[in-house]
Amino acid sequence: MHKGLIGILLAGALAVAPAVLLAQPPLVEGIAAFRGGLYRKALELFEEEARGGNDSARLKYNIGVTLMKLRRYEEAGVYFQQLLQEPEWRDLARYNFALAAERNNRRIIAAKHYRQVSETSDSQKLRSLAATRLNALAAMSRRAGVKRWIGTASLSAGRDDNAYALQNALLKGSSVGADNFAEIFAWGQYQLEGITADGWRLHGYGYGRRYDEYDSLDLSSVSAALSRDRRWRGWLAEVGVSTEFIFLGGQQVTRQVQLLGRLTRDFGPSNLTLAYIPGYYLGGDDYAYLDGWRQRFEVRWQRPLLAAQARIFYRYDANDRADQVRDSADYYSYSPLRHSFGGVLDWSLSGNWLVTTGVEYRSSAYDGANRTTDIDGNVLTYRRESDRLKSWLATTFKLTPRLSLDGKFIVIDNEESLDSYTYDKTELSFGVRYIF
Repeated sequence: MHKGLIGILLAGALAVAPAVLLAQPPLVEGIAAFRGGLYRKALELFEEEARGGNDSARLKYNIGVTLMKLRRYEEAGVYFQQLLQEPEWRDLARYNFALAAERNNRRIIAAKHYRQVSETSDSQKLRSLAATRLNALAAMSRRAGVKRWIGTASLSAGRDDNAYALQNALLKGSSVGADNFAEIFAWGQYQLEGITADGWRLHGYGYGRRYDEYDSLDLSSVSAALSRDRRWRGWLAEVGVSTEFIFLGGQQVTRQVQLLGRLTRDFGPSNLTLAYIPGYYLGGDDYAYLDGWRQRFEVRWQRPLLAAQARIFYRYDANDRADQVRDSADYYSYSPLRHSFGGVLDWSLSGNWLVTTGVEYRSSAYDGANRTTDIDGNVLTYRRESDRLKSWLATTFKLTPRLSLDGKFIVIDNEESLDSYTYDKTELSFGVRYIF
């Protein structure tokens, strides 16, 4: 979109600042910082100049340009809007106001001002740029009008060497717990209104795993959600509500309703995501002890690292469940407090081949002291705590832009305060995936 030309327009005012303004040290330093790519420092100096009483149109424009460089489009638009009544700055400010609106995914507003620039500006260069952006917005609207939905489906098969997650000693010298499985997964999204970054969407998924022998471990779930996406103070914000039903061995284990609040923002080449996801669970007929709340907080940081894309994350889960009390007064807690840390690396070995590796450490401490009675009537009291380390290696090879072959190898090592809950397991699977 003529990035070089737009860069000249954005920085032009900085390059021709009159001498009377250059006499002010904060402005001089701010221009130097901008030219050196130190946009945060430049903004601080320009704002210091404004606090000193400089209310000039040129300074407002400089602040707006710098905010654009920092991707703070909503704030930049405020400064450009202030200049729409200034004859000397009107057309340039209007073009940049439209550009800020477009970057903030307010395409209707952007189109309105691009059109005005393309029809009334005295600058041929600005008219041409505005017309180019109008055509690009029209093309995006046509594409959005043709297809408002997207989906993906995958089918895979694999081997789980410890499907029951049994204690390690029970597996030695036998094939107990090992089984083949087949998995199916489907996800879809429909844009109800607006666009991806500013509108309403309906989305959901379905998942199923079926074992050859251990049908009591067959797992399936289905979920549906409604989300509102929009730009807010430079962040991409998502607020939504979802419901999910989970079945084990054909019997409903739990159903849940959860709210979602998520904020995502780019910081140069990096990306930060913050999320808060509270959910309420209702167990099935035999799983009433799962009833209750889960509060989840997540932080994810992503950025390029050498030839790879790196992600690190932290997750905090606080559970307040009904827990289980049996007739013998045995008590089992199902309210863990969990901390999860992890990292993922994605390597694109070629245009068609992606390799991913990751590791996650999860620490769990269950609320209350568990009590269990053995066959001799002896009561064991213990506090359940666990440390789980999960690592994986995955690969995706694209046969076409929509069709790919997938493979994944997973290793889990779970250590608990009670030996009977300690286990390890590995899974290997291969599959095919298609994007609709």
